[in-house]
Amino acid sequence: MMGRVEGKVAIVTGAGREGNIGVAVCRALLREGAKAVIGTDMRADQAQAISDSVAADGHAGAFRLVQQDVTSEADWQRVIGDTVAQFGQLDVLVNNAGLSIHGGVLNTSLEDLRTVMAVNHDALFLGIKYATPHLASAVERFEGGGSIINNLSMASYMPNANNIGYHVSKSAGRMLTICAAQELGSKRIRVNSIHPGMTMTPILREGFEDYVRQGLWESTEAAEAALAAMGPLGISSQPEDTAHAFVYLASDESRFMTGASIYHDGAIGLRY
Repeated sequence: MMGRVEGKVAIVTGAGREGNIGVAVCRALLREGAKAVIGTDMRADQAQAISDSVAADGHAGAFRLVQQDVTSEADWQRVIGDTVAQFGQLDVLVNNAGLSIHGGVLNTSLEDLRTVMAVNHDALFLGIKYATPHLASAVERFEGGGSIINNLSMASYMPNANNIGYHVSKSAGRMLTICAAQELGSKRIRVNSIHPGMTMTPILREGFEDYVRQGLWESTEAAEAALAAMGPLGISSQPEDTAHAFVYLASDESRFMTGASIYHDGAIGLRY
């Protein structure tokens, strides 16, 4: 089925690096008929290359990649204001940007913890807060109303003593999602979350390379094989796999879903 998000305008944060989930979500929304997709990211070094690639896929003019600090209220107001001014609407918000600083309670500084919380939790709050007045009008255009989708990772329900900031912030994002779903339902804005497992992104591959340097695995290929073996399917996830779930929640097919979690982790989380 094509055209599942026909005519919708979306903002997707954390879309500034080729091969990550954010870029895959942007491409998937455009393939399914989105009127416009605004990708945002702190980094701008790949902006032109990603824009050229998306244009080559036949979506020139429907995609922009802009710089944004998701922890900044002013940046949220600017990005949302510019989007609505240019395209006249906002129908979907994908809070995808994230940050991880490894460490446990004893070796994580308060500054690092607050930095991770700001990106992984506070930014969701700001995005929801400033997007809501515009998403509320989506019900006039689409049966499913407005849609907010938070990328919360399987870290939201799987403990990790060596990455406390990331896991705690993602868990807090789950409660924020549920509370916002309750509050915004009367405005016909749906708020849901997706919890990807370890997806083969550049950041994950860099993590594998670090583990190889530490002698924990012989090669990145061995690391990926070990990851795949953790789940019953025996395969690893690609960004494009996860993007399908975001399209579903952005589309009117999910008009009756709010406050829900999609565990896109290959059942690795079953042990929890």
